[in-house]
This record gives sequence, structure tokens and C-alpha cells, in this order.
Amino acid sequence: MENAQILQSPNDNSQYQYLTLANGLAVLLVHQADSEKSAAALTVNVGHFDDPADREGLAHFLEHMLFLGSVNYPDAGEYQQFINHHGGSHNAWTGTEHSSFFFDIDTQFFAPALTRFADMFSQPLFSAEYVEKERHAIEAEFSLKLKYDGRRIYQAHKESINPEHPFAKFSVGNLNTLADTADGSLQQALKDFFQQQYSTSRMTLTLVSSLPLTQQAQFVQQHFNVLPAHLAAKKALDVPLYLPEHQGIQLNIQPHRDTQKLVVSFAMPDIQRWYKHKLISFIAHLLGDEGPGSLLSYLKQQDLVNQLSAGGGIDGSNYKDFTIAFELTDKGISARDTILQALFSNLAMLKAQPLPTVQFAERQKLLHWAYLFQEPSTALETANHLSVSMQHYPIEDIIFGDYRMELPPDTLYQQVLSYFTSDNMRLMLIAPGVPTNCNARWYDTPYSIEPLPKALLHALNNTKAIAELQLPPSNPYLTGDVSLLAKHQHMAEPKCLVDEPSISIWHKADTDFASPKGHVFVQLSLPNSVGNSLQLAATRLWVELFLDSINQQFYAATTIGLVYRLHMQRQGISIHTSGLVANQLILLQDLLQQMHTQEFNEHRFDELKRQLSRHWRNSSKSKPVARLFSQLSALLQPLNPEIDILTDALDQLSFTQFLAFHRQLLQQVHIESLLLGNWATDHAKQLQHILKKWQTQLHSTGKRLSNLAYNIQGQGPVWVQLDVEHSDHALVIYLPAQQATPENMALFMLANHVLSPEYFHQLRTEQQLGYLVGTGYVPINTLPGIAFYVQSPKADCEQVYLATVVFFREFLADTETLSDEEFAEIKQGILAQLNERDNSLGARATRYWLALGQQDYSFALTQRIIDAMQQLSLAQFVAFLKQLLLAEYDAIFLATDGKPVHSHLRFSSTAELQQQLTQTQIAFDTIDKVI
Repeated sequence: MENAQILQSPNDNSQYQYLTLANGLAVLLVHQADSEKSAAALTVNVGHFDDPADREGLAHFLEHMLFLGSVNYPDAGEYQQFINHHGGSHNAWTGTEHSSFFFDIDTQFFAPALTRFADMFSQPLFSAEYVEKERHAIEAEFSLKLKYDGRRIYQAHKESINPEHPFAKFSVGNLNTLADTADGSLQQALKDFFQQQYSTSRMTLTLVSSLPLTQQAQFVQQHFNVLPAHLAAKKALDVPLYLPEHQGIQLNIQPHRDTQKLVVSFAMPDIQRWYKHKLISFIAHLLGDEGPGSLLSYLKQQDLVNQLSAGGGIDGSNYKDFTIAFELTDKGISARDTILQALFSNLAMLKAQPLPTVQFAERQKLLHWAYLFQEPSTALETANHLSVSMQHYPIEDIIFGDYRMELPPDTLYQQVLSYFTSDNMRLMLIAPGVPTNCNARWYDTPYSIEPLPKALLHALNNTKAIAELQLPPSNPYLTGDVSLLAKHQHMAEPKCLVDEPSISIWHKADTDFASPKGHVFVQLSLPNSVGNSLQLAATRLWVELFLDSINQQFYAATTIGLVYRLHMQRQGISIHTSGLVANQLILLQDLLQQMHTQEFNEHRFDELKRQLSRHWRNSSKSKPVARLFSQLSALLQPLNPEIDILTDALDQLSFTQFLAFHRQLLQQVHIESLLLGNWATDHAKQLQHILKKWQTQLHSTGKRLSNLAYNIQGQGPVWVQLDVEHSDHALVIYLPAQQATPENMALFMLANHVLSPEYFHQLRTEQQLGYLVGTGYVPINTLPGIAFYVQSPKADCEQVYLATVVFFREFLADTETLSDEEFAEIKQGILAQLNERDNSLGARATRYWLALGQQDYSFALTQRIIDAMQQLSLAQFVAFLKQLLLAEYDAIFLATDGKPVHSHLRFSSTAELQQQLTQTQIAFDTIDKVI
């Protein structure tokens, strides 16, 4: 029966039914009438904390193995292929105390998908063949992230806590931990672990569909009643995370990337019991404030800190680390005690007064608005989120729990603040060159542990509040109207209000999502920002300096979800504001005015220049596949040079040169803008007035710049080697179309759709050639293309290349045997994705803004692709695949190794290919664009 006690937003039109099956499985059914797909998610209260001491990583390994065959569906790739071919997606994750599995699919195939999903959890095969294969996949995943600082720091943290707490376990697993031993085989350990841990008493299942609740209930009863129900709910974790000797210490860690951070953490008990008050997030809001009188403002004035974040840290069923992370300047690295004294002064100020009810009421109001105008989510997002929420909230709060924020008693507020003491504190100093004396297991992270001076701990606990640090003032952006437009004001498509040589403005009132929010995009085409590498580097630094200088002034807007973003775009600088409509245009007007009058400080120029250079140089340490895709983008787009070129240009930029650049930046400016959301016509006129008035203050206006691209026809097939700072091998094979037509887009989209699960299954699951394996639809300036990619710790690029060629030929042979009916069914999967409606106001705004950037002023490209897809025959698709196999096809092979010895591929360095492509630069908007 339906459960009326489940609290839901008035903006949520879904129907909910909570039920418990005879085997004890807790189930939430959701009828989402307008959902174009159906989804399911199952979360189980089992994670890496449950790993046997001699089988670390077993929970993670089990997550992988559940996808590789069950009694009724023994084919290891069948589940993935079924989901993909019917317009769906699937994934899973393993955490500390929970694991979650989820998928979505076209609704007409929901029932057979649930049959397969349930069989995974009731009758998994754990076949010996795939146990052996998949442990190598786990090893590849482990190897992939050996230099990932998140995991390296995580492991050092694990070695500095109570070793009896399960957090100390190695969570990922590798060939060493997942191997046969004298005590038994890995396969048997896997079966035993499943038997000892997986039971309905620990599971929560959510279904989301447009199908009636009664039909969903029938599916659940039919397929999930057979899940094992032999275990009791898990006992509460009672081992402390830290013993006294693990507090009052500093952990010094040398990162792989050039990073400078001080992380201060305070140990707390389980905080879930206080969820109704949102006290932890409220205190994080107070400590993480970035406005005048804030801790960040105070430390930035002393040139010690660039950024600050509060409230993060690990958390679980009996612990929480509340962290305050400081991104340090060079001066800040040696100013630990000064930073700590400022932090404890801020804490003393909070402890000296009762709960600040004005600021608390503001946070309450924001959560209340978020609840009243709850934004829609996809079926997959809903299923995934709610199945996890069922693990943490009582039935009535499964939805409302995230929004509930009741005023706490002041005693509880003071109790939480009492955990913020120096004897309950740990530090992590993460920076190159910090003193170390040991290396963390598995990831070889250099680190050391040292006790903090007792005099310092005593002084911190006795620190007094100082006048410079204050509570955030009342938020001026929380005023204004949050009413909704009337339904009849909805506009089907954006309308062009202004179309002049130097400015165009589009408006779309949108009421579909019943939200008081809106989006404004402003693209500033700036010829003096994209003329050469020095201008490109200077523009990026300009954006960083500008955001840094205005952060304090506009921070209050961001705390209520009124977001502004500025970023460098291939024609200049793009501004995007979003959030509540009230005050948003005033915010945009103030941002534009600041751009016009901005002055820069040489000291901050030096600091942010160092920071940006460090960030760019760190990119060379990214995973090899990411480096190769970055190189591909640089090769094919003239205004996107290699990161090393930008870094070298930035390093040569002086402050005097930068000021000269700044004076010329806002010249020959062209403006294109889109206003979409809860915006009335009067708002559009207000935007028009703001932009035109700002234009009059500029030195000069100009025309829209063309999107430049390189035409690679006649260049391939070419093999390009790139050196990377990683031991893994990686190969990216990029196959572009010759023209940007809807027909070509349909062909490449369909190819990616059908190739992706097959390629993953063959090269990753069956042949174990790497962990990162896949294909992707890669449009560059709307020119469609497809990319195959593999990153492997053991297989070199020649082996991957040959395996890909063999795979493609076999795939082509299989495709030729398809019937017309089978081909139509495969097309239906991608057609379902193309026909999906926008699932949020943000998604819709982004879609229209991208269309304007492509000069698709009829907003009909997607429909033209759908029409082309519907008319596409099997014979045409086979002919297209054969064309991709031609020896002379213009493909680019980006690799970490040299080209195969016996190969028709031409070899080129990146510099040589770049020089050749420079001869073919085209204005993509006008010459080679057919759409």
C-alpha cells in the first residue's frame, strides 16, 4: 500500500510506496509519470570495512564479480550489453560501509532488466575463469591510481589511526591481497564473503518508473523475494577511530603533484543522529565564510592562505572528521602556528555566544525553498539517491531528511563546538619537501608523524576571540520575490530580442520545472584574448585574478546558491550566472561593472601566476589517457594550444605586460547572451538595458569571432607519440567524420553506442588489456568522431592497436549478420537517448546555449539527427564501418609508445603534425559546417 507518511515536496508529483518483502527486503517504489526511462538501485550495508583481514579489497572485488554472470544469465557480458542496447546505463561503487548497484533502461525493457539485476544478487556464479581475469582488472585499477594524491594521502592517514578500526584496511585490493592461499582459493573466499555478508536485512531497493506502482510491486515480488535472507542486521561499529596517541599530531605528507595544504581535523562521533538540525553543515558555513570579517579574509590579508574549505573529512557510522583545509601560499607553509591561532580565535568567538539564530534562520530559509521548489532528477539519479537515503533515514524522512533543519537547543550547539579543541585535533601538512621518515604501504607515499608541541596545544585552547573575526552579516541577496511565472508565459523556444552587429540577446521564459530560478549566459568575444599563446595565457590569469579580487564582495551571493562563473572560452570570456531570479540581474550588472573598472595588485599577480603555473605543470602528471585526449584537443583546435606552451608563455609574462594586456582586453567586444528560466519579458528588457549600457562604456565593439578548427583530411592515418610521467601504456585512436552533417552525426553516435559495451567486454573483461577501456563520441566544433581508448599497466600500444583492429573486424562481421529487425532494435536504444527530455532547468539552459554557440538558431539539430537515425539502414551502417577500416582513413593514433614496426601508419611528432595542420585552418562556422 502507499505510505502517506513519506514527506515529499509540493513540487514533487511522484507517487511513493514503501513496502517490506517477506524476506525482509526494504523497497521503495516511485511512480514518476513523466519519466522516459526506468531505473533501479540496490544499496547494501557492506563495504571494505567488512573485508577479512587476510583478503583486503574483497568487497570491492565482489562488486566487480557480481556483474560477470549469474545462474540464469551465465554470459559475463550479457547484462552490460542488454542494458546498453536498450538505451540504458549501469554502474556500481564500493564505499567504507556500503556498496551500491544501479541501472536505467527504456521502460519497455524494465522487467527483463530487473530479472537480470535480481539474479545477480540471488545466484551469482563467481566462475573460476572470471575470478582469475577480474583480479587482474583490480590490479590494473590499483596501478592506475598509484600516483593519485587522493589515494596516496588516504593511505598515509590510514596508517596514523587506531589499527583496530576497519578504516585502517586497504580498500582497493590488488594481485597480492586477492590471490589463492594455503588456506583456500580466492573463488571460495568470494563465495564465503557473499554468504556471510549479503542479505536482505542489509539491503535497500528503489525502483523508479512511469509504470504503475502496482506493476512495479509485482516485479519486485516476482524477482526479489528470492534474495537471501539468512543474516541479521549488522552490529554497530564500536571501535574508536583514534586512540589518545593519534591526536595532537602532525602528519607530514609529500604529494605527487605540487600542492601546498594544511588540513586541520577535529574528531567527532557519529553525526547522523543530529541530521534534523544540520549543525555540522551550519558550523562549516560559519567557518568557511569568505566575506568581510571571515577567517579566510583575515589570513589572505596576511598573505598566508589562498583558499579555505570547511566541513569535509571522512565520516562513518561511529566517527566524523571535521576538517578545515587551507590552501597555502609560499609564506603560509612556514606559518602553521599563526594560521592555527587565527582558526582558534574564530572558534573562541563562536563558543563565546549562543547559537547565531539570524544566520541559522537564513540557512533554514534556503533549505525550505530548496524543498518547496525541489528540482526534478532523472530516474537513475532518484533511484540511486533514495536507495542510499533508505540506509540512513527513517521512512518519513527518506526524501525530507536532506531538507529538514530544525532549530537545535543551544546545549547541543555548544556540545558540538566542544569537539573543536587542540587535544582533539590532528594536522596534515601536504607539500613538497616536508620532512618524512617512512613510506606508506601500497602507494609508497613519503610521510612522517610528529607530536605537536604541548605549549602550542595549551596556547591554542586558551586563544581569545579577536575583533577582526566576525560572524557573517545578514545576507543582502535573500530579499526579493520567489514567485513563479504563470504557465501561459512559457516559451517553446528562445526568441531573439536583439540582433545587431555587436550584440545579440535571446530570451526563453520557462515554466516546465516550476522553479523560481533562472540562468543567464553572456559570451564576450574578445579578439585581444586569443591572438597568440601569450594572450591566451594572460586571459586565463586575468580570469583567476578577477575572481580572486571579487570573491569577498560577492561571496554572500554564492552562499544562497546564486552562482556566478567566469571562464575562458575559445572566443574570449564567458559569464554564467544561475540561481534564484531575484537579484540575479543586479549581480550580473555588478560583475560587468567590476570587469570594466578592475585594478590589479602586483603581489596577487605574482601569487596567482605561481599558482596557475603550478596547476598547469601538475597536469603533466595526469593519467596517460587524459593527457592523450588533451593533446588531441590541442592538435585539432587552434585556440587550444598544448598546456606546456601556455605554461611557458605564462612564466614569461611580467606585471607590466599584464597591465598593458588588461588595458586592451575589452576592445572590439561582441556580446551574445541568453536568458532562460523564470524570467518575464520585463527581465529580458532589463538585461538588454544592462548589456547595452555596459557596451557604451567600452573602448570599442566588434563582430562575433569565428570558431577556428583544423581540417585533418589527407593527414592520416598518423601515429603520434607523447611522453608521459606514468609507467602505464595508453593509446587513443581518433576517427573523425569528413563533414558535420546530421547523417554523419547519426552514424558516429550509433557506432559508439553499439561498440562501447562490446569493446569494453572484449579488451577489458576478456583479454584484460587494461582497466581504462572504452569508446567515446567525440565531436570537435560539432564535427563528429569516435575515439577508442585503453590505458594498461602491462600491454604496450602495439598490442592494444592490434587487438583493436582484430576486434573491429570481428565486430563488423557480426554486424553484417544482423537482421533488419535486430538493427532497428539497436537503433531504438540510441533514439531513446536522443529523444530524452531535459531533466532539469540547468540541462535545458546548457543545451540551448550550446546550440547558439554552434549557430544552430533553429534549435533543430537534435531532431535532424533523430530523423537521420530513423532513416539509417543496416547496409548504410555496414558501409560506414567498412570505410572506417580503410587503410587510408584519416585517423590519428595518440600513444605513449612508438608506432608498430610492421604498419602502414605514418609517424609524426606533435610539432610536425601541428605545423601540417596549421596549413589547413578553417573557420568552422562558415566553411565546413553543413548542419
